[in-house]
Amino acid sequence: MIKEYRNFIKDYLKLAELKTKYVVINILSAFFYKGFSILLPLVASLIIKYLTQGDASMSYISLGLFLLVYILYNISLYINYKIYGFNMNYCYDKLTKKVLNKLIGVDNNFTRFISKGRIMNSINSDIIKIGDMNDRISEVLMGILQIIVVLVIVAFYNIYLALILIIFTFIYISVRNISDRKINYYHNKVQIQDDKYSTLLTQIISGLQEIKTFNMLEKLVGKLNVIQNKFTKFYRTKRYYWTIRDNDVKVITYIFRFLLYIYLIVLMIGGKIDVSVLVLIVSYHEYLVTYINDLISSTSTIREVNTAVNRVNDILNYNSNEVKVGTLDVKDIYSMVEFKNVSLKIKNKEILHNINLKIDHNEVISIVGEAGSGKTMLFNLLLRLFEPTNGKITLDNIDIYDFSNDVYSNIVSVVNQKPFIFNMSIRKNLNFVDSNIEHQIEACKKAGIHDFIQTLPNGYNTILRENGSNISGGQKQMISIARTILSEAEVILLDDITTSLDPDTAKLVPKLINRLKKDHTIIMITKKPDLMKVADRIVVLDNGRINDIGNHKELIERNEIYQMLQSRKSPSRIGVFDND
Repeated sequence: MIKEYRNFIKDYLKLAELKTKYVVINILSAFFYKGFSILLPLVASLIIKYLTQGDASMSYISLGLFLLVYILYNISLYINYKIYGFNMNYCYDKLTKKVLNKLIGVDNNFTRFISKGRIMNSINSDIIKIGDMNDRISEVLMGILQIIVVLVIVAFYNIYLALILIIFTFIYISVRNISDRKINYYHNKVQIQDDKYSTLLTQIISGLQEIKTFNMLEKLVGKLNVIQNKFTKFYRTKRYYWTIRDNDVKVITYIFRFLLYIYLIVLMIGGKIDVSVLVLIVSYHEYLVTYINDLISSTSTIREVNTAVNRVNDILNYNSNEVKVGTLDVKDIYSMVEFKNVSLKIKNKEILHNINLKIDHNEVISIVGEAGSGKTMLFNLLLRLFEPTNGKITLDNIDIYDFSNDVYSNIVSVVNQKPFIFNMSIRKNLNFVDSNIEHQIEACKKAGIHDFIQTLPNGYNTILRENGSNISGGQKQMISIARTILSEAEVILLDDITTSLDPDTAKLVPKLINRLKKDHTIIMITKKPDLMKVADRIVVLDNGRINDIGNHKELIERNEIYQMLQSRKSPSRIGVFDND
């Protein structure tokens, strides 16, 4: 058990990286306030002893000593509480930044290994638990010391009394420890189900419109119920051991208290102890119960926190397919993009094969193909989420991975199928990119959303609900496009942006693309036949290879895949959840 807890503490200290001096102060302040708490019954017994002996002066001296010890106890406790608060804040701040920095850099596969629900629970609760660990460690160390000191003091008065308390301590700790281990085991089970429930519930809320459209709600609620039933089962078992820990151990306490009282009575009648020793032993028995409870509570907390430490470490130790980027700072970009013999393998599966494609400045390129043809992976490469297994992607003949993150993010921007809008005003959503009001208005005019914003009660200061749920999908998409225009990116990637647009708004997109074409290179993924026709050139992908390149007229005459894509009136075969 000692080795187990030593490993717990080692993992915690490595993760938290607390300042040594504050850890030392925390332990020392705990040592003093717990030490003074042990002295309080001892000094109280002296007061009773001298009172029964009729020694007034020593009674007053003992009373003054009691007051001094009590004051020192409270001062030490105050310092301990203050340093605990500092350590908690320091640890929470440090770990939150660590986790957020990690989340910013992870790849797209991250949520396949660690669910969104678990990530949120880790940030909301696990980090707070970890912040409590340092105090629990000092409580354990000092709790053990308190128990030893009390037993030694009692042994000084009577070895048999000490033996009764030693047996009591051993049995009490054993029962509590077994119960706490079981509680911790089922607590982990409960936590896993809670993560699953949170993840599925988040998905249901995010996709509620599609879920209702496809009548999936009943089945999803059934899945939630299955998770909830497992949660309930594990929680009930946890409560069962909780009952043993908190109630059954009281029986042990009362049995030993009864035995202790009997022996004390025998000693008092035999004249072997006086009333001051009686009060001292009774007080120390009460204190011993408190010390053991605090000790077991702290060890139980450490075990629970170890689970939290492991969960946070799972996030921090996740091995992303980290893309190495350079530091190149280039001001003037012509925005000519070229794929040179680009291939991509993921887990030995070839996703893209020998892609050769040159995209000129101010050109509109449409990427089309069946689901799984590699369209999204082309975008992922352009966004530098992955590196090609072979070949090179260049921007103005410069390898895109040579640019610094800041420079490249200003050159290449993307508008996704489901853009994210923050729960704040339209103005503040745009401020993340450019806080210049005139620039914002100009961008919104280009995106065709300015007139709509002007009709809102508060115009650009209108607060959007979470993810823009109080405006239509088309309006949200237009705001996202305006945000992209505002970034002054040279290359704009449009990822099937008409998916969430109503027919009337979708009709405006070709005009929007023609406006953007004057100042940007545009690469778009689309399933909409009408939008394919807008492109200067269309790239047909098939199983990760370029099947054909040409304009609409050329491809409609010669390419079977393109003919089939053009004949589709809806993306029903591909589906709204197409990940490509």
